This record gives sequence, C-alpha cells and structure tokens, in this order.
Amino acid sequence: MSDFGSSAVRQQLLAGELRRLRRRAHLTGKDVATRLGWSEAKMSRIENGLARVKSDDLDKLMEIYGISGSDRAELKALAEESRETDPLEELEGDVPEGYARIVRAEWEAEAIQTWEPQIIPGLLQVEDYARAVMQLWPVVYPTPAAAIERRVQSRVLRRRVLVRDPPVELGFVIDESVLLRGFAAPSVMRDQLAELAELSEHPNIDLRILRLGGKQVIPTGAFAHFKYRKAHGMSLGDAVALEHLEGTTFIDSEQDVNTYQEVFKKLRENSLSPSASRDMLTAVAYDIWR
Repeated sequence: MSDFGSSAVRQQLLAGELRRLRRRAHLTGKDVATRLGWSEAKMSRIENGLARVKSDDLDKLMEIYGISGSDRAELKALAEESRETDPLEELEGDVPEGYARIVRAEWEAEAIQTWEPQIIPGLLQVEDYARAVMQLWPVVYPTPAAAIERRVQSRVLRRRVLVRDPPVELGFVIDESVLLRGFAAPSVMRDQLAELAELSEHPNIDLRILRLGGKQVIPTGAFAHFKYRKAHGMSLGDAVALEHLEGTTFIDSEQDVNTYQEVFKKLRENSLSPSASRDMLTAVAYDIWR
C-alpha cells in the first residue's frame, strides 16, 4: 500500500465490493450467514466496513460468490492492505473523528478542490498559524493544552499530502478577507502568506484569491470536494466535506456533490488568476503584515 493510503478506506472499498458481489449472486446477507454458520451481525459488520475480514473468511465468501482468477487476487490484495497498520491510527483518540476522516480523505484523493471564506485551509497552514487558531478554541470549548499541541503536530502528517508521489491535484479558492484576518501575530501572518505564495508555484497546486470587490458567487460556507483514487480497480464515489462549529459532515449524494462542483467552478472562474493571486499574497504579506 502507498505510504499515503489508508487501511480504513481500503476496508470500506472491500466492504462495498463484497456487498456488490453478494447481490450479483442473488443472495441475502442472511443466506450467506446461514451457509457459513455465521451470525447475521458478523455478516453486517463485514459488509458495512466495521470489521476487518480475515483471510479464511474472505476465501469462503469468494467461494460462495464464484470469484476466481485475477478478481480473486485483487480482492485478496485489497483485504491484506485493509489489515495493515494505518499511519493515521496515531491520530485516533487525539483528534475528533471528523478531522481524522478529512485526513484520510486527503490521503486517498487524486484531486481535492477547497473553498475557504474564513481561514487558511488546514492543509496549507504553517505550524504557528495552526497553533494560534487552535488556541482560540478553549474560549468556547475547554481544551487541554496537550490536546491542542497534538492537533497542531498532526498538521505535519497532514501536509505530507502536498509532496505525495504521484502528486494530488489541488485546487484552492480563498476569500480575500482571509488574508486580512489576524488570527495570529503579524510575523506569523506574514510567514503564512509567504508560504502560500511559494506553494502556489507548485505545478499540482492551483491557488486563487476571490476579490472582495469582484463578482460574487452564491454564498456558502467552507467545503472540500474529494475525487478518490482507485485501488485494485475500485474507488469510492466523490464526496464533499463541510466543516462547521460542531464538527464535519460528509455528503456523497451524486446530485449534491455535483452542486458543490458547480459552485467551486464558479468561484474559481470569478477569482484572480494564479499569478495575480500570488502577487496579492506577497503584497499583503509584506505590506499589511510587515
């Protein structure tokens, strides 16, 4: 498995494929559980990605579904990857599940499009900016200092996506107001915006600023659209993550996802070009935050 793969996502892919194969065989979950002497609960956990599939159990399922040859080899490889230690497991218990799910989505995506009207996108935050933002949370929600620091350090793991091989295609549209909002000290804001300008020169990163005085688009909160990579010929459907005060909500309805894609397209069209955006980032960094 790639260093940037997530065994949790592989587990979901395997679960979805096993459901599809069972239905193709015109069997119910109860039918299969009865044949194998399993409880229906065990069958349900496997098909909903809540339990890792043991090698022997997978062999039995493939036998019932009549899977052989290369298809059998692909399923076994996917199952092996789903049982590997997930690099993201170090986040478990340290960050909210919604945040961990976003990190997993970033690792699995082949393309990510992000709109952010209030804050520097998490994937692009430098450590000191992230720390300054997270230190605001105890004002509303009591948060131990150690937990905040673990969350900050998780950014190091998250930013590895920026240098992934093969590279992920990244598109960002950031509202101009974000550049002027002083979440951190002037020196940190300057370093953060200078970092954005530098990152915008990467060939796989398209970063644009939506001018305050420019043509506006339908108002919406922050969102990120994920187009997933394939693993052994299988992939999850596209998804959109909506971050809000209470956490993160993922939507995967094709119609809803398409709506957000269209909104992002309009935001991008009405934003400055990458070069003009880079000039603005540099100007604000050294003129406003000097």
